[in-house]
Amino acid sequence: MALLIGILASLAACEKEVRINLDDYTPKIVMNGIISPDSLVEIGVSKSFLYTDTNSTNSLLRNAALTLFINDERRETMQMARVDTTYGRDRLDRPYLAMISIFRSTVRPKAGDKVRVEASAEGFDPAWAETTIPAPPLINRMDTATFFTAKKIINNRKNDPYNPHDPDRFINLQVEESYRNLRIKMEVSHRSPGKNPYFTLQLSSTFIDPASYSDKVENPLYIYTNDDPIFKENYRNNILEDLISEGTDLKGIKHPDLALFSDKLFRNNSYTLDFSITDYYPVWVTYLEHGEDPGDAIYSPYDRSILNVLNPPINVLFTVITPELYPYFKTRDYNPNTDVVGFTMFSEPGLTFSNVHNGLGIVGAASTVSARINLPPFPGKNRVPRNIFPSE
Repeated sequence: MALLIGILASLAACEKEVRINLDDYTPKIVMNGIISPDSLVEIGVSKSFLYTDTNSTNSLLRNAALTLFINDERRETMQMARVDTTYGRDRLDRPYLAMISIFRSTVRPKAGDKVRVEASAEGFDPAWAETTIPAPPLINRMDTATFFTAKKIINNRKNDPYNPHDPDRFINLQVEESYRNLRIKMEVSHRSPGKNPYFTLQLSSTFIDPASYSDKVENPLYIYTNDDPIFKENYRNNILEDLISEGTDLKGIKHPDLALFSDKLFRNNSYTLDFSITDYYPVWVTYLEHGEDPGDAIYSPYDRSILNVLNPPINVLFTVITPELYPYFKTRDYNPNTDVVGFTMFSEPGLTFSNVHNGLGIVGAASTVSARINLPPFPGKNRVPRNIFPSE
């Protein structure tokens, strides 16, 4: 505690007055896009704006022109496909709105191509960005093993307030005594030696809503990464967070739904990832009708209800990203449509990263490979995983 007080005191003493002359502010062209192999190129274009601007059209860049080059050869003038409206909140939790013009190509670059996009508009300095599309990575092998723990290894999920958490409210229900988890060892490799690539890992499951028989439900899965040192750079918590959360259940909130890492620990361009997931058997509640009049049925979660344990396959997405995308995925809350001035007005140093010359934004490339883990039916009749009825 004394150490924590000392750190807080030193932070309080480090004050610096920053004066910014907003009269000299000049808007810039903003370009953002992630280019994938064998896909049309889509680039979002707008103009930078200050957080003090409240006009929703201040970000819209009119009469912009985009030119696409592939391997230093001019290929086409990209056409505007639509205008998107983006809502967000700044670092002071104030709302903002941005209007972004989406330009689309008619050609599809391939892995290994160098892609350059040049943007121009009347009254703005021409801007350009360049990236090289990486070859897709490889998933060579996956091994899985089920293991049980007395406590949850990941505490990201909140209990669903609409689902009753008393097992006695359900019909003939048996709840597993321990928490069920799945450990995954995945051997991966990449084909971009010497280019310092970064990678992302995502897992999810998709299943059909049993009530509608048509609506798809997306279920992102959080990743327990404590068993593998390669994931350490994904943690964004600082020393204060570590001190405050030491020995508490808050540690569970560090586990991401998107793991980010580099190839620093790869050997011969290969590595075996070691991670775990939980909550991978989704449970669906079915409320039974009761009442004498079938046309005036009453649904109650506190009467006769049935839990259906589903076993959708687990989707694994392993993606290689170019280095310029790393700061974007690292912060996750970065808004590339705002100007660096909007950030430095309130803190130093500025947090905005850009690889757009004479402008702002991020234009990078990514290649993804996917795999699937097929789950067996949940074992036992009228049994459900402990995860939906937490004991603590």
